[in-house]
Amino acid sequence: MAKTHVEHLLLGGGLASATAAETLRHEGAKGGILILSEESISPYYRPFLSKEYLVQHQDPSKLQIFPESFYAQQDIRLMLNTTAVKVDTQKKFIATASGQVITYDKLLIATGAKPKPIHIPGAELDGVYSLRRRSEGEAIRHAGLEAKRAVVMGGSFLGMEIAMSLRHLGLDVTIVEIGNRVLQHLESQLLSNFFHSFAEAQGLTIHLLDDVIAIEGDDNGNVRSVTTRGGKVIPTDMVVVSIGVDAATSFLYGTGIDLDRGRVLVDEFMATNVPGVFAAGDVTTFYDPVFRDMRHIEHADNAMRQGRIAARNMLGKRQRYEQVSYFFCEVGDLSFSALGITEDADEWIGRGSLEDRSFAMFYLREGIVRGYFSMGRPASETRTAEGLIRYRVNVSDRIDRIADANIPLDDIPTQNVLVLQGGGALGAFETGVVQALEEEGIYPDIVAGVSIGAINGAVIAGNPRNPTEALTAFWKDLTVTVPGLLPEDLRRTAVSMQILAFGVPKFFRPRWLPPALDLTQLPLNWTSYYDTSPMKALLAKYVDFSKLKNGPVRLLVSAVNVTTAELEVFDSYVDDLTPDHILASGSLPPSFPWTEINGKSYWDGGIISNSPLDIVLDRCGPEGKQVYAVDLFASQKPLPQNLIEVRSRLSEIIYSERVRNDIRVREVVSAYRGLIEHVLSHVEEETAARIRQRPYYIQLMGDGAPMKITRFLRVGTQGESSSRDFDFSDFAISENHREGYELARKTLQELREQELEELHERELESELKQPLADVAE
Repeated sequence: MAKTHVEHLLLGGGLASATAAETLRHEGAKGGILILSEESISPYYRPFLSKEYLVQHQDPSKLQIFPESFYAQQDIRLMLNTTAVKVDTQKKFIATASGQVITYDKLLIATGAKPKPIHIPGAELDGVYSLRRRSEGEAIRHAGLEAKRAVVMGGSFLGMEIAMSLRHLGLDVTIVEIGNRVLQHLESQLLSNFFHSFAEAQGLTIHLLDDVIAIEGDDNGNVRSVTTRGGKVIPTDMVVVSIGVDAATSFLYGTGIDLDRGRVLVDEFMATNVPGVFAAGDVTTFYDPVFRDMRHIEHADNAMRQGRIAARNMLGKRQRYEQVSYFFCEVGDLSFSALGITEDADEWIGRGSLEDRSFAMFYLREGIVRGYFSMGRPASETRTAEGLIRYRVNVSDRIDRIADANIPLDDIPTQNVLVLQGGGALGAFETGVVQALEEEGIYPDIVAGVSIGAINGAVIAGNPRNPTEALTAFWKDLTVTVPGLLPEDLRRTAVSMQILAFGVPKFFRPRWLPPALDLTQLPLNWTSYYDTSPMKALLAKYVDFSKLKNGPVRLLVSAVNVTTAELEVFDSYVDDLTPDHILASGSLPPSFPWTEINGKSYWDGGIISNSPLDIVLDRCGPEGKQVYAVDLFASQKPLPQNLIEVRSRLSEIIYSERVRNDIRVREVVSAYRGLIEHVLSHVEEETAARIRQRPYYIQLMGDGAPMKITRFLRVGTQGESSSRDFDFSDFAISENHREGYELARKTLQELREQELEELHERELESELKQPLADVAE
């Protein structure tokens, strides 16, 4: 019995496996990657089988996801024409139908699905087909070139596509649908009626509320007709069955992997209940954090995204699958996309015109956008709708705006984001900003923090509706009281000496004093000057960490892995955060020790980046975000005049806000987008319209709602002490809070005035346009 070992074994030859293999290599996976597939060719795009591939002969290579050379270049092995028949998750091996045994370190199950069989008389006749593989597409197309009539069982997305493709070949096509309308998954009688009428106008015959109960053949065993439950006898030369699929998981029964109606159960990380075993694509039932429910989706875009997430998590990245599902369909020359969940809506908002083939429909439940249909609408609008779905935006007060196709949707904010830097005692400035925001009724949906910003962020996330009250009490516990009658210079000197010698009682204490003093360890072997364990108790006092995972505020904090020098992100919606995770983000050496979490040691994330906005963009995307960023260190200041000012300026430069804004990358992206549109302008309009409705076009070419950033920049005072970031005196904390509050109030007032001015300008422009429109009429 042949035996092989591979580090990453991917079962299935579809989009999920191909994307996972690519991602594994791009993310730096070491060792072997093997894709095991029942197909005879490398992974290909299945959605095209019911579209272009049925209509005209195409070189199979045009279907392929990657050229053959890609797999060799990336050292990815393909094992084709091979079926897995056994999986042993204890001994970590699979067996194939040919007797090969392959052991693995990590396993991805992406075997997809198989067409549901029909159990009726005549199902075995020549001329009865289903469509899942390229070979089946070839057989249907060849049969279609010889046949004159066809019956398609099922009026779903796939059934409608197949029927229209066969009609394009010149066949008389009849659809038999058991339900009361075609395209039932759109959950809209309006849309179903529209596509029903369109299909009939193209020459299709559609029978609803009926079902094929028998297929009759001639003496040669070829299909001759079908009989329906309603008593109709429909002459036909071929039958295509499109009544759904079953997960291809028969080989998994008894393996210990949890299944749900034959589908592999996975969590939001694409992980099964068995360590080291993941699954992606049509084969799964997965936890969807967007809708907070278990879901099953059969579409290429979902398979591709899940394959990518699964690969990253096979490498220990701990990333959630929190994408909005896309689906695209082509009914003749009509192309459309559907996003999110269309079921269980209680309100439907149309936008545009079906007759003009430029129409969108929003599916709402209790005012919250859950689903979206788009035909002929701009990619940017679809991306905006994606953001509304992903972040569960309530649009009850914007219904009229959504229904008006002439009004853009990109000014509907989806989430408020608060970005907090590190800066020691200057963190009190951030509390003043939070108070000003709260007074304006602005509460964050996401808080991203580093160092003291992470500590403030944890308190905010733990007290989402009363952050100011909690922060005020928290910082009161932190303050150090000093004599108030001293001159300013002496006061600062006194507090600096006090904190250097004795620490901040509820934050950090020196190693040279009990109880932190360890007489068995020489100072030469110390790795820090202070012990931060008091902060753990203080955080636990103000934050119930057990509630963060399901809380309304998502907390993101960053820390540097001491051994790998990599910046890592701790996410309250992913990780079970503890005070240690927050302390890790503020473990600034050499003052503070590294913090250990699960055997890994971490230092302050500000060492690499004191701007946590980047981790928000990476984890949550930029679309529709209203960002409030607090900058504690000025980017521009006069030259320092003495050594004290040199030290102060050095800290400002090291920790100043540096949001990546790679202009060159933006220029390249813009150039590629321009090139794509130029190419499409030379393509037949019908083909271009289809391409513009496909998920990859929408996701690459649509920007969605813009991200808006409001900055609260702390300027500081001329000649301020270099000790300002560790001055935890009651006087300094109060002053920092006051400065933050006053600056935020002023900034927010200016922002309101600017918005009112822009609104006035838009209203004036609208009033000027109206007389011209009346004259034109």
